[in-house]
Amino acid sequence: MDSTAQAMVPPRGRQPVSDQRAPGPVRAISAHALLMRATLAGTIAAGLVCGCATAPTATLEESNPLVMVPISQTNVIDQRDRFRNLFCAVLEARAVENGQDPNCDEVLVRLPDEAPRQREPVSLDISTKAITALFIAGLGSDCIDQASQARGQFKDHLARFGYEFKTLSVSGTSSSAYNARHIRDSLLKMAQSGEPHKLVIIGHSKGVVDTLEAIVTYPEIQSKISAVVSLAGAVGGSPLADQAPGAAMSIAQNTPGLQCKDGDAGALHSLRPSVRRAWLAQHRLPESIALYTVVTLPEPERISAGLKPSYSILSEFDPRNDGNLLFYDQVIPGSTLLGYANADHWAIAADLGASPYALIRSLADRSDFPREELIEAVLRFVELDLQPATID
Repeated sequence: MDSTAQAMVPPRGRQPVSDQRAPGPVRAISAHALLMRATLAGTIAAGLVCGCATAPTATLEESNPLVMVPISQTNVIDQRDRFRNLFCAVLEARAVENGQDPNCDEVLVRLPDEAPRQREPVSLDISTKAITALFIAGLGSDCIDQASQARGQFKDHLARFGYEFKTLSVSGTSSSAYNARHIRDSLLKMAQSGEPHKLVIIGHSKGVVDTLEAIVTYPEIQSKISAVVSLAGAVGGSPLADQAPGAAMSIAQNTPGLQCKDGDAGALHSLRPSVRRAWLAQHRLPESIALYTVVTLPEPERISAGLKPSYSILSEFDPRNDGNLLFYDQVIPGSTLLGYANADHWAIAADLGASPYALIRSLADRSDFPREELIEAVLRFVELDLQPATID
């Protein structure tokens, strides 16, 4: 790709707050659940095509000054070369176990400004640091019980290497402020019950936004967290949220076959770029929590059929998108950039292509991505990066 790593940042001082199969059984997903998986994709795209969606609503009064600059001109820490070396080592080792022949460079996108891979020895021993990964999913996740899907996909794989994997289910249709309170309450309850003192939170999509709001709004939970990892995080929002049918979240909450939790139905508002950027301009992330970013930047042929309408819409803004998010809107300010995954917004976190429903399989037809190996590599990187500072 003729691109360099980029980020959209408010101009302030230190950055503000801003075909592998699941090892376990695949949870059945009803056809109705497709509505939520496609809320920012097919549903919104259909609304735009028929002319029944609203036009972008950002105004000058809602805007904050922004600059788009290369990562090298921000305080984002570029560690793509180190992560590539570790991830490729993990991928190659697991491929040997499974009799496969992977091409790491097809999985991680190499932009022209990435430093050459550091081919250093990598230890893939079992971790002894008792690290717990806590996965928080995004828009509509509870409606299809993505937490259970994630446990089935990642828990057993990570346990082989000494990592515990847990999930925290939030309201997939609610605002980030609403979910931040739930995250706070859940983490404090975990601490009171004697569960791990230090966590590595892995947020997907809006789950990252909910997490960032939680750690800023409720400083009492900061000591419970070692790191936050953004996996295709909606850090800067999505232009699709500006154009979505206003009642989409309320409709989802009342759609038969979905299991959406009660909430304030404010999820799409929280994902509007003007809302996210204003929040980034007004808040700072705590320095005690390490931040990491994995961006999804798929080649066009890696976009699933169900995401192609929204991919086309976002391409009017910038073709470098994953079907839900622009690539520069996924970077947490001040984070360590790990890499650009050649996966669309769905494939990075879930194997919808393994669904028992033919309709869903046909829409999520590019879900072949080594998710388990990616998460393993992320945890190994975080463990090495933080030793002995915050993980003991």
